[in-house]
Amino acid sequence: MNPVSTLYDRLQRAELDVLTAVVGLVLAIGLFPLRFLSSQIFIVTLPILLGVGCVLYLLAARGTGTTNGLPTLTPTLTRLLSVSVFFGLAAMVLAAALQGERSILFMDIGGVVGVLLLGQILLSPDEELRPSVLLSQVIVYAFVVRFAALYTTSGYIGIDIWSHTTFVEMVLEADSISAINDIKYYASPLFHLVAAAATHLLNLSLRNALYLSLGVVMPLVPLFVYGTARLLIPLRWSLAAAALYAMGDQVVRWGIHLIPTSMGLLFFLACLYSLVRITHASERWRDFGLLVLFSTAVILTHQVSSFIMLVLLLSGFVAQVLLQFDFFTENPDPLSFRGGGSNPVNLAGLVGFNVGLIVFTWSLTPYKGDTFLETVLSYLYVNLFNAGFLSGVGGSGGSAGASGATGSAGQTLFSQLSTYVTEAGFLLLIFAGIVGCLTVLKRSRATQTTYTFVGAIVVMLFVILGLPLFGIESFVPGRWIGFLYALLAIIGVVGFRHLSNRMSLKVVGVVLLLFMLVYPNVMIMSNDGAMDSPVFSDQHERLSYTDQELAAIETFGSARPTGEGSELYTDLPYGTVWERTNAYPAEPLPAEGNRPIPQGLNAYRSYQSQSASYFEKSESETVQNLDPSKTAVCPTTTNYVYSNGQVTICTLPGS
Repeated sequence: MNPVSTLYDRLQRAELDVLTAVVGLVLAIGLFPLRFLSSQIFIVTLPILLGVGCVLYLLAARGTGTTNGLPTLTPTLTRLLSVSVFFGLAAMVLAAALQGERSILFMDIGGVVGVLLLGQILLSPDEELRPSVLLSQVIVYAFVVRFAALYTTSGYIGIDIWSHTTFVEMVLEADSISAINDIKYYASPLFHLVAAAATHLLNLSLRNALYLSLGVVMPLVPLFVYGTARLLIPLRWSLAAAALYAMGDQVVRWGIHLIPTSMGLLFFLACLYSLVRITHASERWRDFGLLVLFSTAVILTHQVSSFIMLVLLLSGFVAQVLLQFDFFTENPDPLSFRGGGSNPVNLAGLVGFNVGLIVFTWSLTPYKGDTFLETVLSYLYVNLFNAGFLSGVGGSGGSAGASGATGSAGQTLFSQLSTYVTEAGFLLLIFAGIVGCLTVLKRSRATQTTYTFVGAIVVMLFVILGLPLFGIESFVPGRWIGFLYALLAIIGVVGFRHLSNRMSLKVVGVVLLLFMLVYPNVMIMSNDGAMDSPVFSDQHERLSYTDQELAAIETFGSARPTGEGSELYTDLPYGTVWERTNAYPAEPLPAEGNRPIPQGLNAYRSYQSQSASYFEKSESETVQNLDPSKTAVCPTTTNYVYSNGQVTICTLPGS
């Protein structure tokens, strides 16, 4: 007998999910020693998560299946939890209003409310699962967390938003998109047009118009996750997916840092919902039309979001091809998912249309003296040429600061704690995604939808976590995480549902209890979702500004002599606001020997002496976190040309 045929027959008889779990366990064991080469958080933790997820799934695969599922609370206790959630939300609003920020107290209350919300969804009896009430709680929670940040902060939150609002102001002033014809958003102007239109129609300031248009819509995006999950799985788990997504730090990030990525995320989730309707629930031309509409909107909004959307569609096309082979299919299990999805849908034309439109728009987009397409390909070539394993990994940090800062104070216990709190929620979602992906790889559950999810998750994790190991970050991996969260949340609850039906209550109870207690608390404290008021303020820079800090920019910027060629030196990220609002040319203040080196024109703010602010090492292009005194930035020998109590601008004699 042909050995190849024999091997194929054995693989055909074996369960694909079990084989994958065994391979994953072996891979986890093989990757475990990498922790001795680098202390980077993902290298240390991911092999453990992969191994635990595979072991749990293999144990569940031996189960016979039960109908007990999760334990349930009494109706009285369930209603008490519901009331407690709304009281907690009111307490969050009160704390933000009285303290004027998202304080640690706000974060603590938000973590407790998140635990109660997840507990209510997972443990309520079926007759108490009222989707309107629970979805209202999820949406109100999302609104409170985001708008507490937006309206307790002067100006805007984040870095890029200062550039984009400047572009919108240029469009408003010129009353034409030609005002940004030399900027890379000229061929993808949808965000700027919507912001300009909202300003006109609402007759408000740009800030308020942006917050009351896109800012109001972003807390509603969990509804897309709920709707997508509802096409696949029962009510309880669909609500859980929506709640997990609403709490995600990266989802909060794009709800308070309102830039084209935010709108790209919105349209991506609409694409995901439409795609699942096509591949799993129906094949109506209306759904195809919506998918074409939303995918076009992504392309006209944001370049990185376009690429992420293309990964999703390509995964759907690959799933279509794989299901043509008997190896990947089996008689479907009608109890696995709601709806159908057994017949693959041809996505080749849709993928071709989007690839063509992306190439066309990117060829028209100006970027750094060339087209966006040529510049991106050039960057990618350079990165690939210089790639090396672990060349992009250093220290034990997770993601770099929003200003690109890396810090230099060494990895203290406190800094490691801040890193783990920031990344713990992402790691928990990855763990859930591992279990979920193994669950849907079982041949009897194989559909174009499930393979689309698995393929997209694998590719996106490779871009986010794999390519940076080789120093390749041309695809801006930090922007992908909020998009990936939707896939992980949906596929993760599929995995948890499987465990709850296959494993003993003690095991699955411990897993879900730890997840329920930890996830909401670390997500709301994560720096990625708390840029306006970091919990670890001496480890992560604050990407919001006080009235005095913004007043200094406006006053000094408007008073500067026309045509003066000097530059202002200050900390990161404060200098980015000066630069991106065209107030004054700014550069990072250089530092040497843990002390800043005053230049001709310097800006000191009291925040520099109190919290994380970054200065450029004079011998390299890296930056370090320092807490200089006022006299270190503006010595007594300098001339003070501006001061408002929090910000002092000084010049060296003779400058």
